[in-house]
Parts: sequence; C-alpha cells; structure tokens
Amino acid sequence: MDLKLKPLALAFICVVVIGFGDTAQQNSNNFLSSYDVQECVCQKMGWEPKCSKQPIKACPGKVIAFHAVLSNHLRNVPTSTIIKFDRVDLNDGNGYDPNTGKFTAPVDGVYYFLWTFSINKGTIAYLCGTVDGTCRSHVATYDLASKAEQISGHLVTRMKKGNRFWIQTFWKTVQFLHNNYSFLSGYKVSGC
Repeated sequence: MDLKLKPLALAFICVVVIGFGDTAQQNSNNFLSSYDVQECVCQKMGWEPKCSKQPIKACPGKVIAFHAVLSNHLRNVPTSTIIKFDRVDLNDGNGYDPNTGKFTAPVDGVYYFLWTFSINKGTIAYLCGTVDGTCRSHVATYDLASKAEQISGHLVTRMKKGNRFWIQTFWKTVQFLHNNYSFLSGYKVSGC
C-alpha cells in the first residue's frame, strides 16, 4: 500500500469502528467508556489524533459542559448585574456555580458559550458575555415591536484554568427577562 494512503486507511477504519457502535441505547457514561476503548484500538493501530499527544492531565476523559436556566422572571435588572441562572440541568465538571452565575474553567482549553433570553414587547435589554471582567460578546434589543422575542449570543474563547465567564447587563436597566426561556450553556471544545 502506498505510504501516503496508509494513514488515510487507518483513519477510515477508526471512523468506521467509532461511528458504527450501538450508541442509541447507551447512556453518556457507557458512551464515553466505549469511546475510550475505541480510541485505544485506533492508537494500537498507529493512528493517533494530534490532540491526544498532549493529554489533559487535570481532567482526562471527562466531559466539561453545563446548561442552566432562569427559573424566575427578572424585572428591572440594573446595569452591571450578573445574571444568575439558578436551575442547573447539567454541570459535568462542576464548572458552573448557580450562586454566582459564573463558570470557572476547570482546565485550559477552548470553550464555547451560548446564551438565549426571552423578552417581552417594549423591553430594552443589553447583555454581555464576559470573561474575567471584559465584555467579549454583546447582544441587545431596544423597543421591541413584536409581542415577544428571543435574543442569543455566542462566544468561542480560549481560557486558562481558573478563568471565569458570565453574562451581565450593560448600558441600560433590563426591564424584563422571561423565566424558562432564558438560559446559558457552555462546554469545552478542546484542550490542545
């Protein structure tokens, strides 16, 4: 076999082995365990992704992800207020603290954050995805004409262990944020 095709063939075999596992009936722990076994098979065949050459020692094989929801309406929220999403549906890695509204990176890596807010007609809302006190991603609505609307923000950022992310208001008082339709999610994309 041509030396240039050998890595491609090995990668294809790994994709097939990983891709055709029976994951429909597996819970997340079983899936991760199964994935670790399949990754080991790929490594024994000589195929190894670049990222795995730099293992994340502080949190090997663990998922870092969270999803938290606003459980009560918020009204007349002053500027520079951190929004505390108090109903935590997922907090793998224990990075999100509902008491402070802040996510603390448990390990170095690239992280993705998404936030969505539901607001009523006429609401003014200026919200910011903040990393360690610096506003990194702005979302806003002013004098909404429709009955209700959802606004979303996203941020992909490199974080060091201990860096913090949160959502806070800026510029004007936020008049109304709807419960259950307002949430914050985040997860670690990469450690390499």
